[in-house]
Amino acid sequence: MSDQREIDRKREEVRQHLEEIEARVNPKKVADRVIGRAQDSYNEDPTPWLAAAAGAAVLVVGGIVLAVLGKR
Repeated sequence: MSDQREIDRKREEVRQHLEEIEARVNPKKVADRVIGRAQDSYNEDPTPWLAAAAGAAVLVVGGIVLAVLGKR
């Protein structure tokens, strides 16, 4: 193999590696992957998500009640 072909091959390998790294650390792509996984998880079984939402609602309402009662 000629030196130029070897250089071109290595250059292409580096380009591919850089694209892979960029895809892994790009904030928009990371967010898209996380959202996709969350949607898949919810679609498989929404029960844990609904339980977490209910728990968060209880905490918020409880905090409001405590704040209101604490001011009296």
